[in-house]
Amino acid sequence: MPLYLITLCHPYLLTTSQRRSLAQSITRIHSTLFSAPSLFVNVRFMNADAASSSEATAFVGGKESPTNSIAAHVRHGPSRPRSKYDELCAQIHSAWDEIVVDVQGKAASEEHKLHTIFVMGDIVAAWEQGFNIPEAGGDAAWIKENMREFERRAGQGDGAMRDLVEEVRARGGEWGIE
Repeated sequence: MPLYLITLCHPYLLTTSQRRSLAQSITRIHSTLFSAPSLFVNVRFMNADAASSSEATAFVGGKESPTNSIAAHVRHGPSRPRSKYDELCAQIHSAWDEIVVDVQGKAASEEHKLHTIFVMGDIVAAWEQGFNIPEAGGDAAWIKENMREFERRAGQGDGAMRDLVEEVRARGGEWGIE
């Protein structure tokens, strides 16, 4: 449901294991704060210094600046006050420090710091895994409405749907599903 775009100032900055850990942390954080099923939390990594992309260059204060950033495109609505987004940023920043900075065992160098997190409530509609996603705050009703289809597809061997059904059963009370 959300799309997190992580832009790294150096392609070698994160190992595959760090990318996986960061994606899992962001997924857990978003899913917990906003009750979206984890299957629908999307995280994509991009390198800012890709030689073929001049628009990947970052400028801060009008000056070229190597920047590690996270842009979160989310569904916004009345069920999501500003304080939730502030908490999202704080938790993501903590996860970054734990996964990227603390492993260095010293004060963070500029290339390892997370410089910006932008949260944009710009997802008006989307389609994922064959489903139109609900508006912010509508996850519980949407899950109830689609649960039979999730289960049907899981029964046909769709691994992503099997994981989703297991998650809904584990977290069901959160969505009013017992």
